Amino acid sequence: MKPNLPLQKPNIHIDKIRMRVHCVHTPLGKSMFIDQDDLGLLPCSSTPMQISLIDEWDTMYVRSMQVCNATGMAEVLEIHCCPPLVLQRHNLFGHANLQSYVNVILEQLTQRLGIDVDPFDRQEWERGAVTLTEIHLTANFACLTDNVLPIIQAIDNNLTKGKQRTIESCITLNNGVQRRSTTDALTIYDKSLELQDRFKTPGEFQTKLIDEARKGIRAEVKLYSQGLKSLKLEYVMNWVNVDITNIYFKKFNKFNILSAIQILETNDKLALLSRAEAITYQFWLSGRDIREQLSRTTIWKQAKSIINKIGIDIRGHCRPAANANIDLTKIFSRENILPIPEWAIDTVYYFPPNQLSFRRPLRRFSNLVVQAKDTE
Repeated sequence: MKPNLPLQKPNIHIDKIRMRVHCVHTPLGKSMFIDQDDLGLLPCSSTPMQISLIDEWDTMYVRSMQVCNATGMAEVLEIHCCPPLVLQRHNLFGHANLQSYVNVILEQLTQRLGIDVDPFDRQEWERGAVTLTEIHLTANFACLTDNVLPIIQAIDNNLTKGKQRTIESCITLNNGVQRRSTTDALTIYDKSLELQDRFKTPGEFQTKLIDEARKGIRAEVKLYSQGLKSLKLEYVMNWVNVDITNIYFKKFNKFNILSAIQILETNDKLALLSRAEAITYQFWLSGRDIREQLSRTTIWKQAKSIINKIGIDIRGHCRPAANANIDLTKIFSRENILPIPEWAIDTVYYFPPNQLSFRRPLRRFSNLVVQAKDTE
């Protein structure tokens, strides 16, 4: 009997976090100073350093902050990491228990650095008194491999601004800002191609990961400092009773990518539109810009009504096609999120919630014996 089988449900997981936590320690890395006119050079923080929790495993960035001039000790640790990557050597899947990830990262990191943690600080971590400045929520949606790049291209074609696409297999939407958004962003990409690039000569486990990634298309919702504050989620303790799936889709839907591929509706459905809505729809369908004819308020009102009646979003740049064979509303749906694969449960390749060490039971799959590594 596998205790983690409930996690076989569709899985949204935490992919990356940036956090700040109170922890008195000797400053790490190279010290940085500020020049005070009356006091001269005073230590303030340190340069980031890379560290892994286990030798030769993936690394995280750690930085000392708020160095006390009187004691020379730093009072805050800033950590930027991908929890699944540093705990299970890949981030194709993981879990959504933020407090659990924070607990194990801080516990293992302070042990690794030889920091003698104040019991009060540890108690504060465990109750979630940790500042969060960035978090990525990620889901893999079931999708035919041959449809992944066409979907990304369709999203690109549907947008005239607010996008970044440096490689063919990935696109990021960032609210139309030129630089990185301070609120949120959405990245859609082909995870299998990323893994193939990372694993030049994949072994059995890496091949399993690549094959699993080929089953879908990946969508990553990124929440930054201002976005977290607007949701009142800038502290880890505030995530305890939060429905992460609801947050994910609330932000995902904000980027309006489902209109990138739309199916042309039949005449009987079009009959549901009012005369004004039908005129607007036909004007838009002909390829003309409705912003030249209607006010923003009218467009918003009619677009909302049209999408509710026939499922077509006239705010999209791409027009529907009669022969469209990709339904984005079905692909990017809650029911279509891929679960954690059965073969990963109870192996070192899935680090479950509420586990604080790297110790694992022995388990065999295929011809590979998976044995836990110990931090000692």
